[in-house]
Amino acid sequence: MSYERFIALRHLQSRERGFVSTITVIAILGVFLGVMALTSVIAVTGGFQDALQERVLGVNSHILVMEYGTNFRDYREVQEIVERHEQVEATSPFIYHEMIADHGNRSAGILVKGIEPSTAESVSDIPHYVEQEGALSKLEYDRFPEDGRRGVPTMLMGSPLADRLQIEPGDMVRVTSPLRGTEGGGWASGNHAPSTAMFKVVGTYRSGYHDYDDRMVLTDYRALQDVFDQGDVVTGVDVRVYDVFAVEQITAEIREMLDDRGQYRIMDWRQMNHNLFTSLALQRAVLAILFLFIVLVASFNIVCTLIMIVLEKNKEIAILKSMGATNWGVMKTFVYQGAVIGFIGTLNGLIGGLLVSLLIRHTNFGLDPEIYMIDHLPVRIDALEFGVVALVALLTCLVATVGPAWWASRMRPVEGLRYD
Repeated sequence: MSYERFIALRHLQSRERGFVSTITVIAILGVFLGVMALTSVIAVTGGFQDALQERVLGVNSHILVMEYGTNFRDYREVQEIVERHEQVEATSPFIYHEMIADHGNRSAGILVKGIEPSTAESVSDIPHYVEQEGALSKLEYDRFPEDGRRGVPTMLMGSPLADRLQIEPGDMVRVTSPLRGTEGGGWASGNHAPSTAMFKVVGTYRSGYHDYDDRMVLTDYRALQDVFDQGDVVTGVDVRVYDVFAVEQITAEIREMLDDRGQYRIMDWRQMNHNLFTSLALQRAVLAILFLFIVLVASFNIVCTLIMIVLEKNKEIAILKSMGATNWGVMKTFVYQGAVIGFIGTLNGLIGGLLVSLLIRHTNFGLDPEIYMIDHLPVRIDALEFGVVALVALLTCLVATVGPAWWASRMRPVEGLRYD
């Protein structure tokens, strides 16, 4: 062990007056609290972002293909073209309508999504959220039965919405829309009577994303075509891809593939939820910066600690320099001291942050899903992010040692021995 390291450790372990040891502990504690708080915040905000992304991708497809206007009749041809892309896993048609659901004396505004039950499970995770086994298959609607008698259309409803309307599987629900279809495929509301139909609730689902669970209802898209007398027209086509993080490039390539077929509006999941994820990323960055200031404050504690050591050990510094110690050697002695403080504080802070993150993961904080969109506080423990925090903390602590170490190295031996 070099003399610089030996002296640095002896200074930190001093028991002569006790004051230096106490302030050293305070400096270590400051780094520990800063790193623990920063890692905990990053873990929680990262988990929150991942949870929302999982919920959004769970109930939605990765890419939407829609036609400008309301007459999207060639959707099957579009599906065939899109499915030729090597990154496309599956496609499925859908219809969206804003409607009102009535049950007894209760009513609620709903968003009805007409899906193709046989292919919907290939473009979303909805089947995993259905609470009754086999309920999704019960959505199948036969527009042209052999006996000529169409059955009652069925629907799946989010559990929070079903609770609000006091609906159980098997109940009938009246669904009303102020709009109705016209022969030309457009829409009219003036003197036309609103479209009304009875649906049978065959099951409920819970995705964990409250905005969807409390509003969205699923049914067979062919049932909606009958209700609105639309003919074979859909709102768009859901597309699922293998690499969700390459959707920007895939979207551009799909747009080129459809370019000769007219004007299509193609959006990926990031564009559809741009405001949400931009807001989350901004909040995460701001919180990380704010808690980084705790580490900066801790670095000032290291500065104070080293200054106190320099003031107390000025005689020893003078003796070292009179015995031949170089300015660089003296400077390294105090840099080592700051590095030890930073290392101990950072290491314990990482352990503390990990323990706090695990505690948060296994604690029920009773989040209100109407406010936070999820019902629990998720945590993402990423080794790379923890490593970055550790590196930033160590670099901050090392930079904090430069001033006091340089001051100590510039001290002349005569100044330390003048009054001895």
